[in-house]
Amino acid sequence: MLYIALVAICAGVVQGVTGFGAGIVMMMVLPSIIGSIPSSAGISTAICTILSLQMAYTYRKHIDFKKIIYPAVLFITIGTTAMYFSTMVNQALMKKVFGAFLIILSIYYLFFNKNRERKKLSLTVSIFCIVISALCDGLFGVGGPLMVLYFLSTTHNTHQYLGTIQTFFFMTCIYNTCFRIFRGILLPEHLVFVAIGMACIVVGGFIGNKIVTKLDGALIKKLTYVVIGLAGIINII
Repeated sequence: MLYIALVAICAGVVQGVTGFGAGIVMMMVLPSIIGSIPSSAGISTAICTILSLQMAYTYRKHIDFKKIIYPAVLFITIGTTAMYFSTMVNQALMKKVFGAFLIILSIYYLFFNKNRERKKLSLTVSIFCIVISALCDGLFGVGGPLMVLYFLSTTHNTHQYLGTIQTFFFMTCIYNTCFRIFRGILLPEHLVFVAIGMACIVVGGFIGNKIVTKLDGALIKKLTYVVIGLAGIINII
């Protein structure tokens, strides 16, 4: 439990300092503690629900529910399929695939995430973003990066973007958590980890918000990206 608490605090600090990455940070460590990627994804997703709820509440006046419904239906459909089959995949193979996924994430954040402009995405690209995000979320509990691109393209300002995307994540996190409990991926004994993690990630976020002005945010982000890549390499070898 101590390890879960420490990981959650670190994830909260990273989220508070950089504005992203809590789920990724936890998934870099949780599989080695829990011993199962699907269960780790379930624990991480459940813990991160509290962060999405906080943000959604903060920007509640700017939420556009019309922009959530259609992507949520597709996301949940694909994600449910991924979660259903995640327990049937060989864990050693899944660990290597997850490692490759972390490396791809690291490269994306380091080299291809420079300008977050609101560019209108085509229908094909939008569907691609949702499907890939849902697959990654269902398998690894990390579905954020491409959904960021999607919601940036459909919202009109920062407040609407934050309120809408965090409400989307809150809704899908709640659904995914319930489905994983139903499927036996998230077990009763895991709920203690979730409760501890929720409390600690909030503490970590508070610490991160307090120290963010004293740190070089750009440097912290780059170091985080590199660590994500290294974690991916470790998973593969």
